[in-house]
Amino acid sequence: MRLERNYRTVGEGIRQVLEACANRLTFRENLQAAEIDVADTGGANVEFTVRHALGKTPRVYVWNIDRAGIVYDSRRVDWTEQEMYLKCSVANAALVLTIL
Repeated sequence: MRLERNYRTVGEGIRQVLEACANRLTFRENLQAAEIDVADTGGANVEFTVRHALGKTPRVYVWNIDRAGIVYDSRRVDWTEQEMYLKCSVANAALVLTIL
């Protein structure tokens, strides 16, 4: 459910907020987020680029990985509104990233 930016009455606005809360908003509906699939991270501890098109420089990400491993930042100072750089402690992992 997407909330409107303008309301005719305060009551209408409150009603929409309560309805949204009751229906349990998803990340995409509640936050500016991107969900990205990374099919293969490459070699262990080797930097890979994630194109996210979030429209802002990411501050946080959550990963789901298909094996035991850690995903971590690389060159964080170089992250942009379109790209970020990560590394993974194991080779050839598949990831699902939620980027905020």
